[in-house]
Amino acid sequence: MKKLQFLKTLLHFIWFFSIIGIIGMAIFITFQFFSNDPFDIPIKINGEILLAVDLTTKIILTFMVIAYCFFVYGIYHLKKVLDLFSKRIIFDESIILLLYQIGLNFILASLFTGLPLLFYKIIHEGNIGIEFGGGFSSFLFTSSLGLFFMVLSDVFKVAKTMKEENELTV
Repeated sequence: MKKLQFLKTLLHFIWFFSIIGIIGMAIFITFQFFSNDPFDIPIKINGEILLAVDLTTKIILTFMVIAYCFFVYGIYHLKKVLDLFSKRIIFDESIILLLYQIGLNFILASLFTGLPLLFYKIIHEGNIGIEFGGGFSSFLFTSSLGLFFMVLSDVFKVAKTMKEENELTV
């Protein structure tokens, strides 16, 4: 249970600073949309440097903030799952639903990050350069993590059914 408590503490810490990041990004995006001056600070997202000089880039940055919100919401659901685990609630319908929602949020976060960057490359660079770089911020990793949580949800659903059938045969 020490590992579970450590993970819960770490996720609470990450979630707290992520909320602060969302507030900061929302203020930044709002400022960007209402400002006509180009923002001279380059923003690097998944290895791609964006300069907020036109409406297209500002919209892409907005999609990045939305993707970050989906990711943080997935972390919030993961916090709830760990809270239920610490109460020894394991094969429950709420756990199954939360695991599925975590996966869905991570997949949406990867789509809201990957697709706008692909359009940015097409519009500004004129090519479809797809990179398969490693790391935690890659499209493939985040979407695979989302699929993992969805599969884990299905595994918990099967385990719950098997547990209920086992209790009936006694």
